[in-house]
Amino acid sequence: MKIEPAVPPRAANRRHLLAASLLALIALLSLPGMAVSAYLTYGYFAESSLFCELGHGCDTVKDSEYSAIFGVPVALLGVVMYIAIFATAMAGALRPQSLRDLSSLGVFGMGFFGTIYSAYLTWLELYRIEAVCMWCTISAVLLTAILLISVANLVVRSGLRPATPGRGSLPNGGAETERTAEGES
Repeated sequence: MKIEPAVPPRAANRRHLLAASLLALIALLSLPGMAVSAYLTYGYFAESSLFCELGHGCDTVKDSEYSAIFGVPVALLGVVMYIAIFATAMAGALRPQSLRDLSSLGVFGMGFFGTIYSAYLTWLELYRIEAVCMWCTISAVLLTAILLISVANLVVRSGLRPATPGRGSLPNGGAETERTAEGES
């Protein structure tokens, strides 16, 4: 049995390029995320006041009981997450095709869980801490953008799968379907 490509080769090349470009865009978006998280981590350990355009919300959030998990600052976890997203996205964008599927799924997973945790932290800011940190909001927006782009990347990548019987391809160009319909009449 011969496996036919789901899309013509020229379109597949464009899809590969688009998928690699989306991963590169995700890597690019992780850089300001790293910077924001690093700044918040510095502020946590230096115990210095953070620059906060929206008043005192950043320091209130930084000094809250929710700013660390088992003594590890949430901002430091953010630095690690953004570095992991950057490395995974770049590996997928620059490496062979076989690594792109794994990279795409890895970036999606980190983006998904990062966005969910960021939403939880935003909820804490609004309803428990009663202060909003603009840096945390910027990080939440970046994570949401990374998640949405990773979903688009998965959609693009799904169009690169080989056609298999029973999964969106008609054998014999649909001729068998036509015969079945004629035989039932």
